[in-house]
Formats: sequence, C-alpha cells, structure tokens
Amino acid sequence: MITTVNQPLSTNFLAIARARIAALPRTWRAIALAVALAPLAYQAVLALESPAQSLRRELVAAADEAGALPWNRTHEQVRSAVGRYFTRHAVTVDSRRFPAEVLVAVQNVDRATCVEASEVAQRIEGSVVVALEGFRSAADCGDDNRMIWRIMP
Repeated sequence: MITTVNQPLSTNFLAIARARIAALPRTWRAIALAVALAPLAYQAVLALESPAQSLRRELVAAADEAGALPWNRTHEQVRSAVGRYFTRHAVTVDSRRFPAEVLVAVQNVDRATCVEASEVAQRIEGSVVVALEGFRSAADCGDDNRMIWRIMP
C-alpha cells in the first residue's frame, strides 16, 4: 500500500491571493494600492477638465508630434499624425507648408470655450511654438467659432 504525504493543491486562487497580500507589510500594501489607483485618478482629472483645457492638451501633444516628424513626410502623413491627437474636437489639418508650419482649424467652438481657449492656449511655447490666429479678446468670440492655431516646429 502506498501512502502520500502531499496535501492536494488548493485551487482557491482568491484565498491564496488574499493570504499573500495580508502577509505583506502595511506600507507595501499602501504603496501597491496607490500605484493601482493612480491611473483611475488621472482619468478622473481628464474627465473633469474643461473643453479649452483639453484643447490645449491636444495642441501640445500634436505640436510634439509635428516637431518629431521627419521633414520628408507627405502631407497626408502629417495630417494623420497631427490630427489623431484631437479626439474631443472636430479639426481640419492643413499641412501644405510643412515643415515650416501646420495649421489646425477647430470648428464649432462655443463662446465659453472660445473665451477660455484664447486665454489658456493663445501662445504655447516650447521646442515647438503653437500660436492662435486672431481671437485676442473675448469680444472676438461669437456663438459658433472656427479657431485656427499655427504649429511651428
């Protein structure tokens, strides 16, 4: 007769995970929880930002992309590379003068967004400069606006 001393393997993975987490020091558990919640907090911040702030963020990302593009890209490649960053706004990208500049026209901008965007995204300076054409004051904003930014790599 053969006897075995091995216990059968536990298949309750949730209980195993709970026991291993409970065995960790409290500080490590707190750090792990913070790391797990950080992406959720970032998504909450993005969801709460105003349309003008999201437009500014999209312009900065598109400018970084335009600055990183090789100068031998076709106009269609530049349009698709720059335009993909505008997920919340309807835009038209004019890349005929690339690499000197790329024009991004944002359509159907309401008055409140226009006023705020003309303040927060009038001119964005960095390795690539982004400048708004026109809209120097709140009086320039109407009920439905077409705002054009020049991205200059």
